[in-house]
Amino acid sequence: MKKNLLRSTFALTLAGVLTTVPLVADPPDPKPVGENQPFKSMTLDNGLEVIVIEDYTVPLVTIDIAVRNGAFTEPDEFAGLSHLYEHMFFKANAVYPSQEAFMNRVKELGVSYNGYTSDELVNYFFTLPSGNLKEGMEFMAAAIMTPKFDPDELVKERQVVLGEFDRNEAQPQFVLRYALDSAVWMPYVSRKQPLGQRHVINTATVEKMAMIQKRFYVPNNSALIVSGAVNADEVFQYAMKYLSGWERGADPFPTYDPPKFPSLESKLVIREAAVPNALVRMFWHGPSVLKDEPNPYIADILFTMVNQPTSRFYRELVDSGLVTNVYLGYQSARNTGEIALYATAIPEKAEKALEVIKRELQAMTKPGYFTDEDLEIAKQILADNRVFERENIYNFTIRTVAFWWSVAGGLDYYEGLNEHYTKVSQKQTQEFVRNFIVGKPFVLGVGAKGEVLDKLNITSEDLKW
Repeated sequence: MKKNLLRSTFALTLAGVLTTVPLVADPPDPKPVGENQPFKSMTLDNGLEVIVIEDYTVPLVTIDIAVRNGAFTEPDEFAGLSHLYEHMFFKANAVYPSQEAFMNRVKELGVSYNGYTSDELVNYFFTLPSGNLKEGMEFMAAAIMTPKFDPDELVKERQVVLGEFDRNEAQPQFVLRYALDSAVWMPYVSRKQPLGQRHVINTATVEKMAMIQKRFYVPNNSALIVSGAVNADEVFQYAMKYLSGWERGADPFPTYDPPKFPSLESKLVIREAAVPNALVRMFWHGPSVLKDEPNPYIADILFTMVNQPTSRFYRELVDSGLVTNVYLGYQSARNTGEIALYATAIPEKAEKALEVIKRELQAMTKPGYFTDEDLEIAKQILADNRVFERENIYNFTIRTVAFWWSVAGGLDYYEGLNEHYTKVSQKQTQEFVRNFIVGKPFVLGVGAKGEVLDKLNITSEDLKW
């Protein structure tokens, strides 16, 4: 979400914290997060993990608070409230008791702020000149530790979020996507939809915001990630000065672990969509990070091979003219990953395209579909990606590091990606397709204009393998 759509009202008793928590001259020795890795970390006594990424390319620093929260923690009556909480973050708090005071401090420090909410992560971040690191750390502490949740601001932000709903609903694919979500993830669809539900957002209360804060916004469920032109030891000292007074709370998990999704049932979902061609979608339940190892690694290798423009899959579908584009991928998640196929077909070729998609998926279960060279290229691409993603330190901080910290319970998993990728074999990719895709229940979605849907002959028979 853009800066001007991000909001937050965190009130803070930080003034008292700052006077009672001294600056510690000798912080615990930081531990590297891995050999040749660009981070150092330490954990405060209250459970807050502090991760530092030193990069002196430009004289800026990004201060990010990541929290294990998001749609996965939301029962129906809280659907979308993690996202609303995000909007209530960049507002008045105990140290800056009015929105005017908060925004004045933003200007004084040269802060650019933003945040986002996803299925299994929420995070909020400031970027500012590195010379303002100390003040920025204090400012972030003021925002995270004691939110104010001003009722008038909550009313305003409910309308802002509903405005986001309006814009999403105006997108041609929205109705199809929400219907597919329901088919794939019922009866717990709220656990996979960060945007939530209108009626829940429109009736959100300060009491619910406070409840979310108490449950999830505790240091032992959070990480402070600081990157840029900074010294790790200095960051650790400021973290102890400004955030060691953040009171440890009850561990949210397993108390608020999401319920297990029931086995998927095959279903056909057809919706009108104001698009020029026919949208073809297929969804399966995929492996869960940490629970179904090594399948998440195998998925990454498999779909990297599939999506190469030189792959047989691409040639049979795109080069043949059946579809204008196709993508098959896996979204890593602790709470059941999603395997998804997206294709756009010329309407008169949509039925044939679906036939070929299923044929090619079945062929992937047999030796010879991919070559050994394909496998090695995929491994190299993923290894290269680990390097390239660090070129943009800002995105690396708020996307890569924050994501893996939350989803995988720390950065050890991220550290080990390349090692696990090198171990993936052709046989494992074939087994993966058999275990998760071919012959398994899936949800098939089709979206097109009404007159196109009338002519298509895609039925529940197409759910059979």
